[in-house]
Amino acid sequence: MRPNAKQLAMRDTAMAILVGAHAPANFGEEGSDFGAEFGDDWGLDDDFEGDFGDDDWGAEAAITKPTPAKVQAVWKKHASTQARAQKRALILEPNRGSAIKVERYSFSIDQDITLGTSEDINMTGQPDTTIRPQTVTMNAPTPMFATISNIKVANVSVTVGPGNEDAYNYNANGWGRNLDMPTLSPANRATITGRYTGYVPAGFVGGQEVNFNASFKGPASIVA
Repeated sequence: MRPNAKQLAMRDTAMAILVGAHAPANFGEEGSDFGAEFGDDWGLDDDFEGDFGDDDWGAEAAITKPTPAKVQAVWKKHASTQARAQKRALILEPNRGSAIKVERYSFSIDQDITLGTSEDINMTGQPDTTIRPQTVTMNAPTPMFATISNIKVANVSVTVGPGNEDAYNYNANGWGRNLDMPTLSPANRATITGRYTGYVPAGFVGGQEVNFNASFKGPASIVA
């Protein structure tokens, strides 16, 4: 009689166990060596369990997309820093980023007078660059030192009316020295007319020659 498959398998116990035709008495029993050892390396390996999620893949997965609120906060901080830096830079270069370069300059006209001898005042001159005068200052040391009949800027009189003004009104300590004067280019003149009264201030002597002057201050172009 020819042997069947089971009988052939039993001739080789290891093969029989492999193909399932035969199992050892303790196969699958609770407490058996096979059952106890199965999975020790897989499920109870401390190294595997501890390292899982600590690699680069896990770190990258933990990075989340910033919320719109966080993006806005970062942008506001950046904009604030840039604005402060720009503000500080403009202290040194106020014309940065502007095609028109403007600063605040002073333009003066003057005349020598002899103390103690009354004489007419006729000061005139042209600026080296375009300027829009906003204040005028005269070095009249006291009231009654000189009178002003006309202040003309770019052919426009900025004093109106028939009366004279005391030059002391335009003293450095005086009020109301701000005037809305026309823009003055190098092609035009500023002119001040009036009269020195002959008054000799305290601390000076008659016959002494001094310089009487007026200065115009305001925004001016850097290049003529």
